[in-house]
Amino acid sequence: MNTRRQRLRRLLLAAFFLVLPITLNYYSPYLMLSGTAEGIASFSLVFWLGVFITSLVLGRSFCGWACPFNGLQQLWESVGIRPLRTIRGLPIVKYALWTAWVAGLGAALASAGLWSRFDALYLTEHGVSLTEAGNLITYFMLVGLTLAPAALGRRGFCRYLCPFGVWGIVGERLGHALRIPRLMLRATPDACNACGKCTRACPMQLPVAEMASSGKMRTTECFMCETCVDVCPRSALGVGFGRAR
Repeated sequence: MNTRRQRLRRLLLAAFFLVLPITLNYYSPYLMLSGTAEGIASFSLVFWLGVFITSLVLGRSFCGWACPFNGLQQLWESVGIRPLRTIRGLPIVKYALWTAWVAGLGAALASAGLWSRFDALYLTEHGVSLTEAGNLITYFMLVGLTLAPAALGRRGFCRYLCPFGVWGIVGERLGHALRIPRLMLRATPDACNACGKCTRACPMQLPVAEMASSGKMRTTECFMCETCVDVCPRSALGVGFGRAR
């Protein structure tokens, strides 16, 4: 197992969560919409558009390597891991939230016209997000919303409620449709002995062993953490750049 790569990934996720009191505003959908309504491009606007554009090539790598909310779930699951309960129809929540977010951006843009200037510190004059009681409430509300789906099991927030990850999902799907060379998982079915280590290790509880046996590794719920690659004892899984077939 490539423990060094996974240690680095887990350390990065934990670090991004621990600095969230400083960086919260830079992820904020509210500031993205509020700034746009005033003709101001906030950092959060540039950031999420950047996540979308890079996902055309890197898929959901942001979720797997840099998302602070993934880092929070990782820290929570270090205490105990519960298998995820499958609830049909619930994933539509994250798509509905993302759609409302994008629709709000479109409405704000239609109202104000194009952005006239960029302000990286829009409503964040001191560069630190948690400087007021209201921001502190927002922080703990987000922490609660991220951890509440843990009652449904491992990475419940990612699978059912997170609108942030939808930027990567939409980008991955668009990149696939446009046949853009991009980062992807690869499998060598003949090398797979169906030991199941990859499935048990997958943070998103995907049926990786079944996917490897069929050679079809593409799924929008994969956030490219590469854990399955690192635990495979027969090197049946790998990662590389290529075009969709």
